[in-house]
Amino acid sequence: MRRLTFLTSRFAVVFMLGIILIPLGASLYLGYVSAGQMRQIVNEDFNQQQLELAEHTARLLVQDINFLKRELGVLNLSASIQYLEHQIWATRMRITLSSVREEGVVEIQRINATGSRTYVVDERGLEHVLTGNFQEVSYLQWAKNPENKGRIYIQPVQADIPHYTGRLIMVMAIPTYEETVDESHTQPSGQWSGVLAFYIDAHKLASKFAKDIRSGKTGYAWIMNEQGAFLYHPEQDFIGKNAFTVRKQRSPAISFDAINEIQRQKMLAGQEGWGTYISGWHRGVTEKSGVIQKLMAYAPVRLMDNAMVSGGGTVPFWSIAVVAPASEVQGVIHSLYRRQFLIQVIIGFMVLVGATFMLNFRYERQFTTMLEEEVERKKTELQLSEERYKALVENAADLIYTVDLEGRIQSINHFAAQVFSWARPGATKGDEEVVNPEDFIGLTLEEVMAKKSADFHWEWMEEIKKTGRIWSKRHPVVIGDQERWFSTSIVGLNDAQGQLFAFEIISRDVTGRKAMEDRLINMEKLASIGTLAAGVAHEINNPIAVILGFNEILLEKTEADPELHDTLMIIEEEGLKCKKIVENLLTFARAPEKTETSTRNLSQMLEKTLAVAKNTLLTKKILLEADIDPELPPVQGDPMELQQVFINLLNNARDAMHGGGRLAVKAALTTDAKRVAIEFIDTGTGIPREVQPKIFDPFFTTKKVGEGTGLGLSMSYGIVTKFGGNITCVSFPEDEYPEKHGTTFTVYLPIISIPQSPEEEVPAAEPV
Repeated sequence: MRRLTFLTSRFAVVFMLGIILIPLGASLYLGYVSAGQMRQIVNEDFNQQQLELAEHTARLLVQDINFLKRELGVLNLSASIQYLEHQIWATRMRITLSSVREEGVVEIQRINATGSRTYVVDERGLEHVLTGNFQEVSYLQWAKNPENKGRIYIQPVQADIPHYTGRLIMVMAIPTYEETVDESHTQPSGQWSGVLAFYIDAHKLASKFAKDIRSGKTGYAWIMNEQGAFLYHPEQDFIGKNAFTVRKQRSPAISFDAINEIQRQKMLAGQEGWGTYISGWHRGVTEKSGVIQKLMAYAPVRLMDNAMVSGGGTVPFWSIAVVAPASEVQGVIHSLYRRQFLIQVIIGFMVLVGATFMLNFRYERQFTTMLEEEVERKKTELQLSEERYKALVENAADLIYTVDLEGRIQSINHFAAQVFSWARPGATKGDEEVVNPEDFIGLTLEEVMAKKSADFHWEWMEEIKKTGRIWSKRHPVVIGDQERWFSTSIVGLNDAQGQLFAFEIISRDVTGRKAMEDRLINMEKLASIGTLAAGVAHEINNPIAVILGFNEILLEKTEADPELHDTLMIIEEEGLKCKKIVENLLTFARAPEKTETSTRNLSQMLEKTLAVAKNTLLTKKILLEADIDPELPPVQGDPMELQQVFINLLNNARDAMHGGGRLAVKAALTTDAKRVAIEFIDTGTGIPREVQPKIFDPFFTTKKVGEGTGLGLSMSYGIVTKFGGNITCVSFPEDEYPEKHGTTFTVYLPIISIPQSPEEEVPAAEPV
């Protein structure tokens, strides 16, 4: 009986322990499973945000690579580069180098077709002409192939290029053909003449985008190339080293199989995604345990298309990775679940002494609430990290916006909103009104730019929709009344199912750079035509002098024969006309040997010139309005030559107002007090938009045959720029602007601060 009672008591104790331990064990097991699931969800959410950061940084890096390709192509179109014109080639290279220096370009090279000479401008702006055997240069061999005409060659990053040993140099090259027409080469041969190349510091280019990336609190980014070498890494001694070996050399005791597999199977295969791996340090700090788990996301940076690679070569590409310690994300979850374990143990002991299930339920609800609050706080921190990244886009000096498939704006940064605000009636660049980007959400492209510009974007996006390729172009855009030049990249955005749902458009305003290129081309034309004009004038001047000399002798001998005498007078008159044309050509080709370098009384000279022109203008029903500051300071420029410039501009204004009009002449100091600005504002028919870029070209004129030589504006431009000045033109053609047509020419002359001798006598102006 006692044995039975003992067995019964023992069974009861075991039964009660089972009732207590089974729910407690089940609770611990469910808590463990829940912790694993929550950890996985948070890790995936964090890695998804890291992937978005890596993808967008890759797109910005590709945009810079495309910008370098366009700059290389534009430079390759220059006549001074194709024909290696003396001295001019170095000036043209320096201008391009100043535009691409921030993208890591350290040298520009042009190798001739025989491979015997290379023309170089280095990162200091110094020019070199090197003679030797360059036939074995890989990109010269590539450029010889006619199939590569118009293609871009990118050589993988190297660390052993002469003169740049130890630096990570990437070469971008393009074949050069003699195709551009100028005055010295009116019939280009079209033959291959060598290769043009950019030498790019890949580490500088990569660090420009990766050094400021922060993921979470201490996360960072690194970039590797297709050979597995680090182009950028926060650990400076990793840069240029092989990613598969340098980690092992630093921590031999740690297995890096996980990160090596990701690099080999995913990153070097050009894929994107995320994962985890084990490291021994973070930002140079080593954990006591010697092991750090990291979360990472990665995306490819495609430097060129497969179609651009000839001969089956490897397509060069980079891969960018964004990493952060898993402890930053999982630390809070671990502490919460440790707290849960202690609570459950306490609950078990309380159940052991008679606690109710309601008490256990209350503790569980309290824990769940705390867990939700901590997870929400962590998500808020992740959102703040994302907001910091968005701030980089919002504060960028580029237009960044997305449009849906119907052409309606979905998102837009502040700079793009500011530019598109010019489309409002009466708005101009520099408006101080605060622009709200939200006001542009939902607007179509036709509502923020001219219809022709919107149609251009539509055709571009349709092409991307069909081909799936990323395109970059330089093109004009009309916004409001202003025409600007943009360098634009458009990228198609796909959803999780791979369906195209929107386009991301990134544009950079390159209006100033294009104006500089146009001005340089115009200067090259002027130099070539000046040389041609001097030669023609020299060859014609001597025969004309002989003709006029003999004609004068005949005139003396034929005074008794009126009919023959009159014929010889006609010959003399026409010969003098030819002589005048030759003198104009000589004036255009070179400046007079003896000229003054300053005009000390510009106000008086302008007033005398206008006084002479006033009566002639009145006969043409043109009202002359003058607003000239009487206290204008001395300026650079010969008085006679400047007077000729003003007479040319007055003549052009008179000829543009056939039925009469109003001509305003204003002269005053500029706001920076360094120049004098003289404006000639007429209400004439204006200059057609398509010919405005040519108005300063020699022998170009919009007048009828016999009414103009086309040398007036060219000579005026040469006179003003010779003394450090400039001439600008703004014209509104009558057919496009019937309400405000007309043209404004502005002459800018630098002032002289050094005291001059007593006032010189200003020569009277010739009749207009």
